[in-house]
Formats: sequence, structure tokens, C-alpha cells
Amino acid sequence: MRYTLVGYLFSETHKSIWRSRMSSFLSCGTTALALFLLGVAIIVSLNLEYIFTDVQSQMEIQAYLKMETSDVEASQAVKACQDMDGVAEVRFVSKEEAFSELREMFQDKATVLEGIENPLPASIRLTTFRAEDVPAVVEKLKQLSCVEDVMYQEEASRNLAVLGRVTQALSLGGTVVVGLVAITVIGNTTRMTIEARRHEIAIMKLVGATDGFVIGPFVLAGIVLGILGGLFGAALSVGLYNYLTTSLGSVLPFIPILSLTREAAINITGILVLTGIVVGTLGSALSLRRHLNV
Repeated sequence: MRYTLVGYLFSETHKSIWRSRMSSFLSCGTTALALFLLGVAIIVSLNLEYIFTDVQSQMEIQAYLKMETSDVEASQAVKACQDMDGVAEVRFVSKEEAFSELREMFQDKATVLEGIENPLPASIRLTTFRAEDVPAVVEKLKQLSCVEDVMYQEEASRNLAVLGRVTQALSLGGTVVVGLVAITVIGNTTRMTIEARRHEIAIMKLVGATDGFVIGPFVLAGIVLGILGGLFGAALSVGLYNYLTTSLGSVLPFIPILSLTREAAINITGILVLTGIVVGTLGSALSLRRHLNV
């Protein structure tokens, strides 16, 4: 009995899609386009995160130590920096290292630094996981007794943090819009199929068919269309991105572009397919509730 019911569901699902093959094709294509846009939004978000991480890794906070700071005090300060929340990396730069870096900067004019006693203090250089962590870390650094001054790109870190929040909001908004479009499209396809089979459905209800028995094939058809739309959308977005990165990588090698790994491509495909299943189920269920009063 169970296998008979499963066979009936799949048979009726196939008939439902085939009888309305033109609208089903349009529904699948529109869903694929909507999920393609969602895939593009995900990839753009991953690239922005990659760029933010790259920029943040170059945005160092430099805490200059007092000239009279001893080695023990410097070690304690480094340990305190490593224990701070939000700190990704800590590097101690001695007076000698700082002066050596200065010599490299003025290597074309080395005579300028000849005979000059090292005037540079030791420093601690830090990077944070996120731009939002910079202000809190700076305040903690200023509280260290051996720290003379703290230098960092305040305006750049603030702008980067704001840009990150705006990007997350836009990605979320785009995802919601794409989901609503896909739900509407699949719902319209289901509604047209119901209208074409309303007499058959009425007879089934008269002979005692349960609501679940009637609506099962329609919901399953919506899920199938959602899965196909997710697969096509993922193939388009991932394939197009890989093609563009290959082309741009040879023309503009200095631009930081994220290379999609196989795992990332599988994850994107999984997200789009799951989204397709959700919108397919919702689109069918909402249309059925509206037109069948189930």
C-alpha cells in the first residue's frame, strides 16, 4: 500500500508537470533566474568578505612604547595584547627593527641617516578580526601604562565597518526579494494547474479523497520545480563566476578576487537547492490553501 501511494504521488506529479509543461517550464526558468540572482548575491557577499579580510589584515594598529620601557614590561604588554578580544595577530617590533625598516625606506638616501642615533621607540603592531573591533582594542591599548601613543587609520576603519553592515543588509534584502519572487512564480504555476484540473479534483473530493491525497502531487511538483530551479541557478552562477575570474585574473591580476573552491561551490549549490525546495513548497501550499480551501 505504501509503495502504491508513493508510486501514485510520483505518477501524478509527472502528469501535473507534463500537462502544464509550458507553464512548468516558465516557472522552472523563472525560479532558476531568481535563484541565479541569489547565487550571484552570495558570491558577491563572499567576495566582499574576502576583500574586507584582506584590507583589514593591512590595517595595522601601532602602539608605540615609552622609551624607558624594559624588556619585561614589553613582554607583559605583548601578552596583554594577545589576550584582548578581537585581536587577530600581535607582533612586537624592537627599536632596532624599527630603525632597520627606516633605513630600507630611505635606502636611496642612506647618507641622511648616517651618524644619527636611533630615535625610534619599540612598538606593538596588531590586526583585528573585524573593523568593528578596532575602537575597543585602541581604547584598551591606551590604558596600558607602557604605551606612549597609538596610531591607526580611524576614518578608514569606521568606513569599512559601515560598509560591511550595509553590504550585509543589502544581501539579506536581496535574498528576501528573490525568495518572494520565486514563491509567487511557483504559486502561479500551481494555481493554473489546479484551474485546469478543478473538475477532476472535485470528483476526487466527492468520492472521499482526503485533502492530503489531493494536494500531495501539487506540493511535490512545486518541490521538483524548486530543485530544478536551484540546480540550474547554481550551475549558472558558479559557472559564470569561474569564467569571469579566469578572464579577469589574467587581465587584472592585482585585484583581489576570491577563487571558489569545490567545497564552496557545493555549499552554494546546496543553499540554492534548499531555497528552491522551500520556495517550491511555500508557493504550492499557499496557492492550494487559497484555491482549494484545505
